[in-house]
Amino acid sequence: MLLKTFRVMPGNATIYTNMYVVADEETKEGVLIDAAGGIDKIYNYVENMNINLRYVILTHCHGDHTAGLRELKRNYPNIKIVINEAEKENLTDDSVNMCTFLGLPENYMEADITVKEGDTIKFGNLEAKIIHTPGHTEGSMSILIKDAVFTGDTMFKRIYGRTDLKTGSEREIMWSIKDKLLKLPDNTIVYPGHGAITIIREEKEFYAQLEEKKLQENG
Repeated sequence: MLLKTFRVMPGNATIYTNMYVVADEETKEGVLIDAAGGIDKIYNYVENMNINLRYVILTHCHGDHTAGLRELKRNYPNIKIVINEAEKENLTDDSVNMCTFLGLPENYMEADITVKEGDTIKFGNLEAKIIHTPGHTEGSMSILIKDAVFTGDTMFKRIYGRTDLKTGSEREIMWSIKDKLLKLPDNTIVYPGHGAITIIREEKEFYAQLEEKKLQENG
């Protein structure tokens, strides 16, 4: 499996967004996870590696993960935009995707494909399994490819995503993490939407400590 990370700071965002190109080494069919911008760098890598980029899979609708969609479609007219079915309308709803708030043009790009929990997207000899992980937004999802999980803004290293934005929920994000992501094998590598990679085993330890701290605080 080929995996390449790209980082960009779109609009007036204050942190870098991670994007990932994942490709089957044999067939060179690939996917892009999130499209924050910097498409020229992605294009150069994809062309140099002879990758056939078939899908862009969006972890959620926020503009700092979708700002590069127009440019991506210009370079790859046949690429399919994939998003969770619960996030379809939010992708073009500025009050939810926050493009204007982030100093970005409003997004009018609609999804070509919607997916739900348990669906798979095949590319070459690889497949991406969809895990619906609401909480940061109602349609946030994580993508499992072999021993790598791409978590968007649901799980970061030693912290989880914001839940105070429109369609967010603290209860749902904790359920998504504890009942879905932390049940993945311990050696699963976590590739988040921002910040450094981590592994499930270390995140299990973190959330166990967090739970113990909450119990102590509640007496």
